[in-house]
Amino acid sequence: MLKRELYLSQIRGFYDNDLIKILVGIRRCGKSIILEQIIDELKKNGVDDEYIIYVNFEFIEFEELTDYKN
Repeated sequence: MLKRELYLSQIRGFYDNDLIKILVGIRRCGKSIILEQIIDELKKNGVDDEYIIYVNFEFIEFEELTDYKN
């Protein structure tokens, strides 16, 4: 997997900010890959798994979340 260092370097400054971060972009532009790389960096820096939430709406387990009423 290609390390997206340019994008990661722009995002790193927000890691310790309490605000929720959202990656947006067109389909297949690499959002999931960048997010996986961010998660890897956070884990290497000692962030416990229980503090990381990753929701992929293409997974059947999150199907109920696709309805805005839920």
